[in-house]
Amino acid sequence: MIGFLPLIMWPGAAISAAQSAPLPPLEINAASGAIVDERTGKVLWQKDAHRPLYPASTTKIMTGLLLLEKTQPTDIITAPPGIEDVEPSVMHLKSGEQLTAHDLLYGMMLRSANDACVATAVHVAGSVPAFAEMMNARAKEIGCTDTTFHNPNGLNDTAHRTTAYDLALIAREAMKRPDFRAVVRTPKYKITRSINQKDLWMVNKNKWLKKDPTADGIKTGFTTPAGQCYVGSATREGFRVIDTLLKSKTWQADHGAMLEWAFKNYQKMDLYHPGDVVGDIAVAGGEAGLVPAVVTTPEYVLVRPGREAVTKELEPIGELKAPIKRKQRVGYMKITDEDGFTYRFPVFAEKEIPAAAAVSKLSSANPAMWVFGAALAGGWMVLRGRTRNRLRRMTIGQTYRYK
Repeated sequence: MIGFLPLIMWPGAAISAAQSAPLPPLEINAASGAIVDERTGKVLWQKDAHRPLYPASTTKIMTGLLLLEKTQPTDIITAPPGIEDVEPSVMHLKSGEQLTAHDLLYGMMLRSANDACVATAVHVAGSVPAFAEMMNARAKEIGCTDTTFHNPNGLNDTAHRTTAYDLALIAREAMKRPDFRAVVRTPKYKITRSINQKDLWMVNKNKWLKKDPTADGIKTGFTTPAGQCYVGSATREGFRVIDTLLKSKTWQADHGAMLEWAFKNYQKMDLYHPGDVVGDIAVAGGEAGLVPAVVTTPEYVLVRPGREAVTKELEPIGELKAPIKRKQRVGYMKITDEDGFTYRFPVFAEKEIPAAAAVSKLSSANPAMWVFGAALAGGWMVLRGRTRNRLRRMTIGQTYRYK
Protein backbone atom coordinates (compact mmCIF):
# COMPACT_ATOMS: atom_id res chain seq x y z
CA MET A 1 0.00 0.00 0.00
CA ILE A 2 1.30 3.44 -0.88
CA GLY A 3 1.17 6.10 1.82
CA PHE A 4 0.08 9.64 1.07
CA LEU A 5 0.15 12.72 3.22
CA PRO A 6 -3.40 14.03 3.50
CA LEU A 7 -4.07 17.24 1.64
CA ILE A 8 -3.25 20.19 3.88
CA MET A 9 -4.84 23.56 3.40
CA TRP A 10 -2.64 26.43 4.53
CA PRO A 11 -4.33 29.37 6.29
CA GLY A 12 -6.24 31.41 3.78
CA ALA A 13 -6.78 28.49 1.42
CA ALA A 14 -10.46 29.28 1.11
CA ILE A 15 -9.51 32.23 -1.09
CA SER A 16 -9.40 30.97 -4.69
CA ALA A 17 -7.33 32.49 -7.45
CA ALA A 18 -10.49 33.82 -9.03
CA GLN A 19 -11.39 35.63 -5.79
CA SER A 20 -7.92 37.13 -5.31
CA ALA A 21 -7.51 40.81 -6.01
CA PRO A 22 -6.08 41.38 -9.49
CA LEU A 23 -2.45 42.35 -9.71
CA PRO A 24 -1.72 45.99 -10.61
CA PRO A 25 -0.71 46.62 -14.23
CA LEU A 26 2.91 46.89 -15.32
CA GLU A 27 3.83 48.88 -18.40
CA ILE A 28 7.21 48.54 -20.12
CA ASN A 29 8.61 49.83 -23.37
CA ALA A 30 10.02 46.46 -24.47
CA ALA A 31 8.17 44.40 -27.06
CA SER A 32 8.18 41.38 -24.78
CA GLY A 33 9.21 40.50 -21.25
CA ALA A 34 8.83 38.09 -18.37
CA ILE A 35 9.46 37.95 -14.63
CA VAL A 36 9.99 34.56 -12.97
CA ASP A 37 10.77 33.31 -9.50
CA GLU A 38 14.29 31.92 -9.78
CA ARG A 39 13.67 29.13 -7.25
CA THR A 40 10.43 27.63 -8.52
CA GLY A 41 10.19 28.97 -12.06
CA LYS A 42 6.79 30.50 -11.47
CA VAL A 43 5.97 33.21 -14.02
CA LEU A 44 5.00 36.28 -12.00
CA TRP A 45 4.31 38.53 -14.98
CA GLN A 46 4.67 38.43 -18.76
CA LYS A 47 4.17 40.46 -21.91
CA ASP A 48 4.15 38.54 -25.19
CA ALA A 49 6.65 36.25 -23.51
CA HIS A 50 6.40 33.54 -26.19
CA ARG A 51 7.00 35.83 -29.15
CA PRO A 52 10.24 34.90 -30.99
CA LEU A 53 12.59 37.87 -31.31
CA TYR A 54 16.30 38.57 -31.79
CA PRO A 55 18.16 38.13 -28.47
CA ALA A 56 21.46 39.86 -29.35
CA SER A 57 24.18 39.16 -26.75
CA THR A 58 21.83 37.63 -24.21
CA THR A 59 22.59 34.56 -26.34
CA LYS A 60 25.88 34.37 -24.44
CA ILE A 61 24.10 33.05 -21.35
CA MET A 62 23.68 29.73 -23.15
CA THR A 63 27.23 29.85 -24.52
CA GLY A 64 28.62 30.49 -21.05
CA LEU A 65 26.52 27.68 -19.57
CA LEU A 66 27.85 25.19 -22.11
CA LEU A 67 31.41 26.38 -21.55
CA LEU A 68 31.02 25.58 -17.85
CA GLU A 69 29.35 22.24 -18.52
CA LYS A 70 31.81 21.02 -21.15
CA THR A 71 35.16 22.20 -19.73
CA GLN A 72 37.11 22.51 -16.50
CA PRO A 73 38.13 26.01 -15.33
CA THR A 74 41.83 25.26 -15.91
CA ASP A 75 41.37 23.84 -19.42
CA ILE A 76 43.49 25.72 -21.95
CA ILE A 77 41.54 27.06 -24.94
CA THR A 78 43.42 28.09 -28.08
CA ALA A 79 41.96 30.82 -30.27
CA PRO A 80 41.34 29.37 -33.76
CA PRO A 81 42.73 30.80 -37.02
CA GLY A 82 40.83 33.83 -38.30
CA ILE A 83 39.64 34.85 -34.83
CA GLU A 84 40.75 38.43 -35.56
CA ASP A 85 37.97 38.71 -38.17
CA VAL A 86 35.16 38.36 -35.61
CA GLU A 87 33.19 41.58 -35.30
CA PRO A 88 33.23 43.64 -32.09
CA SER A 89 32.69 43.72 -29.29
CA VAL A 90 35.78 41.57 -28.70
CA MET A 91 38.57 40.88 -26.25
CA HIS A 92 41.10 41.11 -29.12
CA LEU A 93 42.06 37.45 -29.24
CA LYS A 94 44.91 36.53 -31.59
CA SER A 95 45.11 33.32 -33.62
CA GLY A 96 46.86 30.73 -31.47
CA GLU A 97 46.47 32.74 -28.27
CA GLN A 98 45.83 30.57 -25.23
CA LEU A 99 43.92 31.25 -22.04
CA THR A 100 41.94 29.24 -19.53
CA ALA A 101 38.25 28.47 -19.86
CA HIS A 102 37.82 30.39 -16.58
CA ASP A 103 39.29 33.60 -18.01
CA LEU A 104 37.53 33.17 -21.34
CA LEU A 105 34.20 33.09 -19.52
CA TYR A 106 34.93 36.46 -17.91
CA GLY A 107 35.72 37.96 -21.30
CA MET A 108 32.51 36.56 -22.72
CA MET A 109 30.12 37.58 -19.94
CA LEU A 110 31.66 40.88 -18.78
CA ARG A 111 33.00 42.47 -21.96
CA SER A 112 30.51 40.52 -24.10
CA ALA A 113 33.37 39.40 -26.32
CA ASN A 114 32.12 37.80 -29.54
CA ASP A 115 35.54 36.34 -30.28
CA ALA A 116 35.48 34.53 -26.91
CA CYS A 117 32.24 32.85 -28.02
CA VAL A 118 33.74 31.69 -31.30
CA ALA A 119 36.81 30.31 -29.50
CA THR A 120 34.48 28.46 -27.12
CA ALA A 121 32.41 27.02 -29.98
CA VAL A 122 35.45 25.69 -31.86
CA HIS A 123 37.02 24.26 -28.70
CA VAL A 124 33.87 22.55 -27.43
CA ALA A 125 32.21 21.39 -30.65
CA GLY A 126 34.80 21.76 -33.42
CA SER A 127 32.93 24.49 -35.30
CA VAL A 128 30.35 27.22 -34.88
CA PRO A 129 27.53 25.29 -36.66
CA ALA A 130 28.18 22.19 -34.53
CA PHE A 131 28.12 24.32 -31.39
CA ALA A 132 24.84 25.93 -32.46
CA GLU A 133 23.33 22.44 -32.69
CA MET A 134 24.58 21.78 -29.18
CA MET A 135 22.99 25.03 -27.98
CA ASN A 136 19.64 24.09 -29.48
CA ALA A 137 19.73 20.61 -27.99
CA ARG A 138 20.50 22.02 -24.54
CA ALA A 139 17.71 24.58 -24.90
CA LYS A 140 15.22 21.77 -25.55
CA GLU A 141 16.48 19.89 -22.49
CA ILE A 142 15.81 22.95 -20.38
CA GLY A 143 12.27 23.25 -21.76
CA CYS A 144 12.59 25.92 -24.46
CA THR A 145 10.09 25.49 -27.28
CA ASP A 146 10.54 28.66 -29.34
CA THR A 147 14.32 29.01 -29.54
CA THR A 148 16.64 28.55 -32.53
CA PHE A 149 20.31 29.48 -32.11
CA HIS A 150 22.52 29.85 -35.19
CA ASN A 151 25.63 31.30 -33.56
CA PRO A 152 27.20 31.50 -30.08
CA ASN A 153 27.27 35.29 -29.67
CA GLY A 154 23.98 36.75 -30.91
CA LEU A 155 25.26 38.67 -33.93
CA ASN A 156 22.27 39.31 -36.11
CA ASP A 157 20.92 36.35 -38.08
CA THR A 158 17.32 36.29 -39.28
CA ALA A 159 16.94 32.67 -38.11
CA HIS A 160 18.55 33.27 -34.70
CA ARG A 161 15.65 33.87 -32.33
CA THR A 162 14.33 33.13 -28.87
CA THR A 163 11.63 34.40 -26.52
CA ALA A 164 11.51 36.22 -23.21
CA TYR A 165 10.16 33.08 -21.56
CA ASP A 166 12.78 30.77 -23.04
CA LEU A 167 15.52 33.19 -22.02
CA ALA A 168 14.20 33.06 -18.46
CA LEU A 169 14.43 29.27 -18.53
CA ILE A 170 18.02 29.39 -19.78
CA ALA A 171 18.98 32.02 -17.21
CA ARG A 172 17.44 29.96 -14.38
CA GLU A 173 19.47 26.95 -15.44
CA ALA A 174 22.69 28.95 -15.58
CA MET A 175 22.06 30.68 -12.25
CA LYS A 176 21.83 27.31 -10.51
CA ARG A 177 25.61 27.20 -10.84
CA PRO A 178 27.64 29.13 -8.22
CA ASP A 179 30.50 29.58 -10.70
CA PHE A 180 28.19 31.25 -13.22
CA ARG A 181 26.64 33.48 -10.55
CA ALA A 182 30.08 34.58 -9.40
CA VAL A 183 31.04 35.72 -12.90
CA VAL A 184 27.91 37.67 -13.87
CA ARG A 185 27.86 39.76 -10.70
CA THR A 186 31.55 40.76 -11.01
CA PRO A 187 32.14 44.46 -11.92
CA LYS A 188 35.61 43.84 -13.38
CA TYR A 189 38.19 41.08 -13.54
CA LYS A 190 41.85 40.80 -14.53
CA ILE A 191 42.63 37.81 -16.73
CA THR A 192 45.86 36.09 -17.76
CA ARG A 193 46.73 35.84 -21.46
CA SER A 194 49.52 34.31 -23.50
CA ILE A 195 49.86 37.07 -26.14
CA ASN A 196 47.94 40.31 -25.64
CA GLN A 197 49.40 41.49 -22.33
CA LYS A 198 48.07 45.03 -22.78
CA ASP A 199 44.40 44.00 -22.59
CA LEU A 200 43.89 42.22 -19.29
CA TRP A 201 40.97 43.93 -17.57
CA MET A 202 37.46 42.73 -18.39
CA VAL A 203 34.90 45.34 -17.33
CA ASN A 204 31.24 44.42 -16.99
CA LYS A 205 28.97 46.23 -19.46
CA ASN A 206 26.00 45.74 -17.15
CA LYS A 207 25.60 49.28 -15.78
CA TRP A 208 22.75 48.20 -13.52
CA LEU A 209 25.15 46.46 -11.13
CA LYS A 210 26.42 49.85 -9.91
CA LYS A 211 22.92 51.25 -9.48
CA ASP A 212 21.32 48.45 -7.48
CA PRO A 213 23.10 46.71 -4.58
CA THR A 214 20.59 43.84 -4.82
CA ALA A 215 21.50 43.14 -8.46
CA ASP A 216 23.45 39.95 -9.19
CA GLY A 217 23.52 39.74 -13.01
CA ILE A 218 23.00 38.78 -15.72
CA LYS A 219 23.54 39.98 -19.35
CA THR A 220 22.98 42.96 -21.61
CA GLY A 221 22.53 42.78 -25.37
CA PHE A 222 22.13 45.11 -28.33
CA THR A 223 22.05 45.10 -32.10
CA THR A 224 20.12 47.49 -34.29
CA PRO A 225 17.57 44.84 -35.38
CA ALA A 226 17.24 43.40 -31.85
CA GLY A 227 17.08 46.68 -29.97
CA GLN A 228 18.06 46.74 -26.32
CA CYS A 229 17.81 43.33 -24.67
CA TYR A 230 18.42 42.40 -21.06
CA VAL A 231 18.30 39.45 -18.70
CA GLY A 232 18.49 40.61 -15.11
CA SER A 233 18.57 39.15 -11.64
CA ALA A 234 18.12 40.62 -8.18
CA THR A 235 17.80 39.20 -4.67
CA ARG A 236 15.72 40.95 -2.04
CA GLU A 237 13.81 39.81 1.04
CA GLY A 238 15.43 36.38 0.79
CA PHE A 239 14.38 35.49 -2.75
CA ARG A 240 15.65 36.06 -6.26
CA VAL A 241 13.71 36.99 -9.39
CA ILE A 242 14.90 36.84 -12.98
CA ASP A 243 13.48 39.23 -15.56
CA THR A 244 13.93 39.25 -19.31
CA LEU A 245 13.10 41.89 -21.89
CA LEU A 246 13.54 41.97 -25.67
CA LYS A 247 13.45 44.83 -28.18
CA SER A 248 13.37 47.76 -25.79
CA LYS A 249 14.41 51.37 -26.23
CA THR A 250 14.88 51.94 -22.49
CA TRP A 251 16.11 48.70 -20.92
CA GLN A 252 17.17 50.23 -17.62
CA ALA A 253 13.80 51.91 -17.06
CA ASP A 254 12.00 48.71 -18.03
CA HIS A 255 14.18 46.54 -15.81
CA GLY A 256 13.83 48.86 -12.82
CA ALA A 257 10.04 48.94 -13.16
CA MET A 258 9.90 45.15 -13.43
CA LEU A 259 11.93 44.63 -10.27
CA GLU A 260 9.90 47.12 -8.27
CA TRP A 261 6.66 45.50 -9.41
CA ALA A 262 7.84 41.98 -8.57
CA PHE A 263 9.10 42.70 -5.07
CA LYS A 264 6.09 44.85 -4.23
CA ASN A 265 3.46 42.34 -5.31
CA TYR A 266 5.02 39.08 -4.09
CA GLN A 267 6.52 37.96 -0.83
CA LYS A 268 8.38 34.90 0.35
CA MET A 269 6.43 32.27 2.26
CA ASP A 270 8.74 29.79 3.97
CA LEU A 271 7.57 26.19 3.87
CA TYR A 272 10.37 24.01 5.21
CA HIS A 273 13.89 24.14 6.56
CA PRO A 274 16.55 21.45 5.98
CA GLY A 275 15.81 18.44 8.17
CA ASP A 276 12.09 19.13 8.56
CA VAL A 277 9.91 16.02 8.44
CA VAL A 278 7.11 16.55 5.94
CA GLY A 279 5.25 13.27 6.53
CA ASP A 280 5.49 9.48 6.53
CA ILE A 281 5.55 7.19 3.50
CA ALA A 282 4.55 3.51 3.61
CA VAL A 283 7.31 0.94 3.07
CA ALA A 284 6.55 -2.68 2.17
CA GLY A 285 8.63 -5.50 3.64
CA GLY A 286 10.32 -3.41 6.31
CA GLU A 287 10.67 -3.85 10.05
CA ALA A 288 9.02 -0.43 10.28
CA GLY A 289 6.00 0.11 8.06
CA LEU A 290 6.65 3.82 7.55
CA VAL A 291 9.65 5.99 6.72
CA PRO A 292 9.73 9.66 7.78
CA ALA A 293 10.38 11.90 4.74
CA VAL A 294 12.54 15.00 5.18
CA VAL A 295 13.64 17.96 3.06
CA THR A 296 17.32 18.79 2.59
CA THR A 297 17.09 22.36 1.27
CA PRO A 298 15.14 25.47 2.32
CA GLU A 299 11.83 25.50 0.49
CA TYR A 300 9.46 28.39 -0.09
CA VAL A 301 6.91 29.76 -2.52
CA LEU A 302 6.12 33.31 -3.57
CA VAL A 303 2.63 34.48 -2.73
CA ARG A 304 0.78 37.75 -2.84
CA PRO A 305 0.73 39.64 0.45
CA GLY A 306 -2.18 38.46 2.54
CA ARG A 307 -3.09 35.74 0.03
CA GLU A 308 -1.29 32.72 1.44
CA ALA A 309 -3.38 29.92 -0.07
CA VAL A 310 -1.23 26.83 -0.43
CA THR A 311 -1.93 23.10 -0.54
CA LYS A 312 0.63 20.38 0.16
CA GLU A 313 0.62 16.76 -0.93
CA LEU A 314 3.27 14.09 -0.39
CA GLU A 315 3.85 11.91 -3.46
CA PRO A 316 5.83 8.65 -2.95
CA ILE A 317 8.02 7.26 -5.72
CA GLY A 318 5.89 4.27 -6.66
CA GLU A 319 5.56 1.53 -4.04
CA LEU A 320 8.60 1.60 -1.81
CA LYS A 321 10.11 -1.69 -0.59
CA ALA A 322 12.65 -2.26 2.15
CA PRO A 323 15.54 -1.99 2.60
CA ILE A 324 15.56 1.82 2.42
CA LYS A 325 18.83 3.68 2.88
CA ARG A 326 19.10 6.87 4.91
CA LYS A 327 18.92 9.95 2.64
CA GLN A 328 17.48 7.84 -0.21
CA ARG A 329 14.98 9.78 -2.28
CA VAL A 330 11.54 8.43 -1.44
CA GLY A 331 9.16 10.92 -3.02
CA TYR A 332 8.22 14.49 -3.79
CA MET A 333 6.33 17.21 -2.01
CA LYS A 334 3.83 18.87 -4.33
CA ILE A 335 2.95 22.48 -3.56
CA THR A 336 0.05 24.22 -5.27
CA ASP A 337 -0.52 27.93 -4.68
CA GLU A 338 -3.60 30.06 -5.04
CA ASP A 339 -2.86 30.80 -8.70
CA GLY A 340 -2.82 27.10 -9.52
CA PHE A 341 0.96 27.00 -9.94
CA THR A 342 2.45 23.63 -8.99
CA TYR A 343 5.96 23.15 -7.65
CA ARG A 344 7.60 19.86 -6.67
CA PHE A 345 10.77 19.20 -4.70
CA PRO A 346 12.32 15.88 -3.62
CA VAL A 347 12.08 14.40 -0.12
CA PHE A 348 14.42 11.84 1.40
CA ALA A 349 14.37 9.05 4.00
CA GLU A 350 15.21 10.40 7.45
CA LYS A 351 16.55 7.02 8.59
CA GLU A 352 17.38 3.53 7.37
CA ILE A 353 14.55 1.03 7.09
CA PRO A 354 15.98 -2.53 7.07
CA ALA A 355 14.18 -5.41 5.45
CA ALA A 356 12.20 -7.63 7.78
CA ALA A 357 13.93 -10.87 8.93
CA ALA A 358 13.34 -13.94 6.75
CA VAL A 359 11.59 -15.74 9.60
CA SER A 360 9.20 -12.92 10.05
CA LYS A 361 8.50 -12.83 6.33
CA LEU A 362 7.77 -16.60 6.21
CA SER A 363 5.61 -16.51 9.31
CA SER A 364 3.57 -13.56 8.17
CA ALA A 365 3.31 -14.87 4.63
CA ASN A 366 2.09 -18.45 5.42
CA PRO A 367 1.65 -19.52 9.09
CA ALA A 368 0.68 -23.05 7.99
CA MET A 369 4.21 -23.59 6.72
CA TRP A 370 5.51 -23.19 10.24
CA VAL A 371 3.12 -25.83 11.58
CA PHE A 372 4.34 -28.30 8.97
CA GLY A 373 7.96 -27.34 9.64
CA ALA A 374 7.59 -27.80 13.39
CA ALA A 375 6.01 -31.27 12.96
CA LEU A 376 8.76 -32.32 10.57
CA ALA A 377 11.45 -31.13 12.96
CA GLY A 378 9.82 -32.98 15.87
CA GLY A 379 9.65 -36.26 13.95
CA TRP A 380 13.29 -35.94 12.98
CA MET A 381 14.31 -35.44 16.61
CA VAL A 382 12.42 -38.60 17.69
CA LEU A 383 13.97 -40.69 14.94
CA ARG A 384 17.41 -39.32 15.76
CA GLY A 385 16.93 -40.27 19.43
CA ARG A 386 15.89 -43.86 18.63
CA THR A 387 18.84 -44.34 16.32
CA ARG A 388 21.29 -43.13 18.94
CA ASN A 389 19.83 -45.49 21.58
CA ARG A 390 20.12 -48.49 19.21
CA LEU A 391 23.73 -47.70 18.43
CA ARG A 392 24.47 -47.29 22.12
CA ARG A 393 23.05 -50.79 22.90
CA MET A 394 25.06 -52.31 20.07
CA THR A 395 28.23 -50.73 21.38
CA ILE A 396 27.64 -52.03 24.93
CA GLY A 397 27.08 -55.59 23.66
CA GLN A 398 30.19 -55.55 21.63
CA THR A 399 32.27 -54.40 24.57
CA TYR A 400 30.90 -57.12 26.84
CA ARG A 401 31.78 -59.94 24.39
CA TYR A 402 35.35 -58.77 24.00
CA LYS A 403 35.80 -58.98 27.72
